[in-house]
Amino acid sequence: MKPKFLITLLAAGTVAACSGESGALAPSSVAPPVSSSEGRVPTAEDLAKQKALEAYEGYWRVSTAAEKAPRSKDWRSDLGEYLVDPELTRHLAEIQNLASVPSHMEGEYRRAPAVTAVSLHEQDPRIKITDCLDRTQLHLVSDKPGEQGQVLDNPDQPRRYEFRAEVVRYASLSDRWLVQVVEVALDKPC
Repeated sequence: MKPKFLITLLAAGTVAACSGESGALAPSSVAPPVSSSEGRVPTAEDLAKQKALEAYEGYWRVSTAAEKAPRSKDWRSDLGEYLVDPELTRHLAEIQNLASVPSHMEGEYRRAPAVTAVSLHEQDPRIKITDCLDRTQLHLVSDKPGEQGQVLDNPDQPRRYEFRAEVVRYASLSDRWLVQVVEVALDKPC
């Protein structure tokens, strides 16, 4: 497996900057929108952020499952619930490459996603999410006969870096929010 492929493969699926002063990351969860019981009614922007974060979390849930069992099934329809091209096609190619090695991922990502930009007044409303991807507990493991269980991590790849995603609302798809683009910033540790 080529080192550049490993960097791309291991980075696929994360977006954003670390939050908090300590830099500690926690497993991600989506906070509910502010409710009227807290003194204000959620705005259209609050609801849009919530929907975008839900799509982003769904992307991670399915992406992680696909990385852990890339040969178990065709992941297109599951990923298609949260991704749209160009990211859908790119991500499916990554999963197919992982399956062809053959290998899989073991462990868990730690993340800290945050909405960093909101643009609701365009033809295609979009929200940008920045995440801090920590993959210190995640490893690429060989499934190749005679090499099963061997760790294939690229030692030159950063273990913590920024990951960005653009989540777009598609009116033509029942106003669903879908991850359209992801960008890995290996040169930006977090």
